[in-house]
Amino acid sequence: MPEFTIPDHMSRLATQAREALVNRRLDRRALIAGGAVAGATVLGVAGATMLNEETPPPDSSSDTGVPSPTASTGGSPGAEQNAADALPVGMVLVTSPRLPLWGVSADQAAMLTRNGARDWSEVGAPITLPVRPVALNEMVPDGMEPAETFTDYEALVAGLDSERGGVALIPIEQVDFRVNTLSIDGVDPLVTAEGNETTFRVAIAGDMIPGRNVAAHIRRYGDYTFPYHKVSQFLKSFDLTVGNLEIILSDTIPPPEESNPFTLDFVCDPAVIEGLIQSGFDAVSLANNHTVYNQAYGIDAFLGTIGFLDDAEIPYFGAGLDLDAARAAYITEIGGTSIAFIGIDGVTANPLHQDDGEAVVPVDVSATADAAGTNPFNPDYFVADIRALAAEHDIVIPFFHMGRQYQGVPPDWAIQAAHDCIDAGATAVISSHPHTIQGMELYNGKPIVYGLGNFIYDQMFSVETRTGEVLALTFKGNQLIGLRVHGIEIEDFTQPRLMGTGEQAAFMTRFWRSTDRIAGKA
Repeated sequence: MPEFTIPDHMSRLATQAREALVNRRLDRRALIAGGAVAGATVLGVAGATMLNEETPPPDSSSDTGVPSPTASTGGSPGAEQNAADALPVGMVLVTSPRLPLWGVSADQAAMLTRNGARDWSEVGAPITLPVRPVALNEMVPDGMEPAETFTDYEALVAGLDSERGGVALIPIEQVDFRVNTLSIDGVDPLVTAEGNETTFRVAIAGDMIPGRNVAAHIRRYGDYTFPYHKVSQFLKSFDLTVGNLEIILSDTIPPPEESNPFTLDFVCDPAVIEGLIQSGFDAVSLANNHTVYNQAYGIDAFLGTIGFLDDAEIPYFGAGLDLDAARAAYITEIGGTSIAFIGIDGVTANPLHQDDGEAVVPVDVSATADAAGTNPFNPDYFVADIRALAAEHDIVIPFFHMGRQYQGVPPDWAIQAAHDCIDAGATAVISSHPHTIQGMELYNGKPIVYGLGNFIYDQMFSVETRTGEVLALTFKGNQLIGLRVHGIEIEDFTQPRLMGTGEQAAFMTRFWRSTDRIAGKA
């Protein structure tokens, strides 16, 4: 085996970062990540000084200089008052989810309710599209001349889905995730509305693989939090944040990319966990094809990985020391609402579908009664687990790792698995792995979002592989009232950033194309 030499100052840097993780638990949502400041948070003055000995990283502040498509959840007291004054009490503006616009100003909201805007570009949309006012029967606002009225909310949802230029003013208590609720002056009415049930937001990120070129860039820049700098504030703004972590964490394995730049064994120093902490990740799924399965290091590499996560108090699900641990859910509670996530490995623990060579690796790293591994793709297991969890918890979300790489729609067996989960009581179903987004479908009134795409990975060779999404879910108690897809683009092989408004519009064209293909519409 060739010898590898890690510079002394990099070794000291990693050691200090690891010691910081072990010795203290950081308040993830109180930290501010950004540039060398983030490194100093963990490493202290000495660590920040050592960063200067490395190749200076490019500017990676949270402010990318690109207009964000996201609307803030709240605003200043003045902004909240303006938002409240813009519309009748208890009413919100809703549009088609296919409209690439999430918020307007108070003045623009008034234009929309009084037929004052003819085209969506007049109120900030990045596309030219006629505004089509619509309304529910007996809920036509003064000054609006609706092109169509609908008998009930279900008819309105169908109408907005077929006509993306539509806009309606409706009572907020009728809203669910199937429509796009416009923020006003940066204030999201779904979050700020008063009520007896707690409203909260959940973020789910796609594939995080801080190995190979990502790990090399981290070492080059001397900053283990570098991949997260441009998204840390955004992720931390949610009440709950989870993602799919595909990596071997080790402080003893030499970087495999130094001997093989095309390696599929992804290894990074455990100091990279600090990026998860600073970005507010509450838990990670390990049900994937790069955490347990590897070609060189055996099961000990996985045992080391979960040991470092345990030391840092980062919960994980979808893999464990035995089958019971791998099947176990990550369970948390927000405002009295209980939430359960489970992870299922449909790539390296899927003997049922090994005939699908484009989607399933011909190995089986399933956990067993007496051996560590991932939670296997076995409907007898995950359907029973979801049914049991749904009987005890308010929200249940299975997070699958499955699908064919680089393809825009999932295979039939993956769709069937998602349907089985909804039938068993899942609130929503999420999947990742294909390294490209795959759209969504509604099944029995519940959302299934396929293929979140890459979040941190070095696949810069195509637009599809260097872009992905953060799925944002807004709940009121156990009811899903908002769903948004935040597009991200990976830069410098390493670092995701939120897309600007125009980029988001183009990105969502691809998302909806996949959605229509799944539904058989395209």
